[in-house]
Amino acid sequence: MKAALTLFTILPAKNDGKDVEELSCNFQLILFVGLFYGLLVGGIMYLSDGWLSRLVAAALAIAALHLLNRFLHLDGLSDLGDGMVCGGDAERKLSAMKDSKTGAGGVGYVMVFSILSFATLGSLWGVGLLLLPLIAEIMNKNAVVFCAFGGKSRQGLGNLFVSNTGEKQAVISLLLSLLLSIGLVFIIDLLFFQAWSIERMIVLAVVAAFVSALTGLGMSRLAEKNFGAVNGDVLGATNEIARPLLLIAMMLVLA
Repeated sequence: MKAALTLFTILPAKNDGKDVEELSCNFQLILFVGLFYGLLVGGIMYLSDGWLSRLVAAALAIAALHLLNRFLHLDGLSDLGDGMVCGGDAERKLSAMKDSKTGAGGVGYVMVFSILSFATLGSLWGVGLLLLPLIAEIMNKNAVVFCAFGGKSRQGLGNLFVSNTGEKQAVISLLLSLLLSIGLVFIIDLLFFQAWSIERMIVLAVVAAFVSALTGLGMSRLAEKNFGAVNGDVLGATNEIARPLLLIAMMLVLA
């Protein structure tokens, strides 16, 4: 977990190469980082309700996410966008991804998916202000695990995670994400709200798990088709792309 804190948050935690390698072999542990972010986003959205407009709360929640992960995933999304709009073969697209200058594709991808995240968070209501972001952030990380599982590795930051994430890690991630989502939502709802039935909780978690796994595998296919492999930028972009898709899917279930 020390490596997960160092890589995915600004929280101080000493680790070495061995810690990172252990995390890559147990990539499903990043679900607990998602749990942390889910409580953060859900807490901001729910506690600010009645004090701030939901759009302002959504903006604050998104800002907190990016500041606490050092804009890591947003950088991956930007690089993916540059690679996706670049013509040519996989090597040329990878070169565009690695270019330190952000092009129109990077700006466009960041704008589109940031607006979607902002709009979906700002459209939540009731106890969903707390509970839906909690589920979504856990399932974001499940999508990242599935992207690593479904992809081929290539030299770079994400190589170790893609190489060491297999079927075992993907299955554990799927089951653990369901357990965390259903268990935490049940406990929080039982203690404070008593608003949702257990059937609704299970349906929301199952739908979110399906969407997150599908998104992760879809991103790995997309990356292989365009870049020949999954790298760290693709994993980071998967986290940002999965969030609005998950929130939209769960909102449709509630509606």
